[in-house]
Amino acid sequence: MATTVLVTGASSGIGKATAVYLAQSGYNVYGAARRKEKIQKLEPYGVKAITLDITKDESVVSCVNQIFSEAGSIDILVNSAGLGSYGALEDVPMAEAKT
Repeated sequence: MATTVLVTGASSGIGKATAVYLAQSGYNVYGAARRKEKIQKLEPYGVKAITLDITKDESVVSCVNQIFSEAGSIDILVNSAGLGSYGALEDVPMAEAKT
């Protein structure tokens, strides 16, 4: 059985490249992003598209449960999901920093 990998932020950039590379290297890869339609383009490369909004606990639980149901485990996690924020760190409200 192939090693199962969850790659967050798989809709673009490093997350996308990592998901494609790992899938083409024989891993069982789930590519996660907030908008599933953006990552469905990776399915021809062997990446399974899954919806995940890391700022919402229920989304995280749903994502993990789906992968466990389908694959039995998550062996590797690649956290590439990101959030952009502008300004000095000391000016960022605590609520925004926690997301």
